[in-house]
Amino acid sequence: MKYLFVVIFLMTSVIMGITSCKSSQPEINQTTLLIQLYEDSAVQVLENNFKDYKLAKEKIVSRPTKIYLFTFDSQKITDTELIKLLKASDLVKEAQQNRTIQTRNNK
Repeated sequence: MKYLFVVIFLMTSVIMGITSCKSSQPEINQTTLLIQLYEDSAVQVLENNFKDYKLAKEKIVSRPTKIYLFTFDSQKITDTELIKLLKASDLVKEAQQNRTIQTRNNK
């Protein structure tokens, strides 16, 4: 009887551990995008070209590689649709979703 309790406890712990690992996938922030431009001067032009979607530079992520964090109005367009439009622009080298990273609770 004592061994049965230990086995059940161990199996429950393993199942709970596996479940918590699977549910910790990174979340996608639907209102921000990482955009790499060919030129720094393209920021304002890009904002003007996509003003219907309220595209706006939030901050510089990497100055040497010209990567910026942009916000947009997700009520007007989805992130995947906007990424397709941005990639078609001659100003944009690369565009992608901004993923929120959650650190593990290592104690």
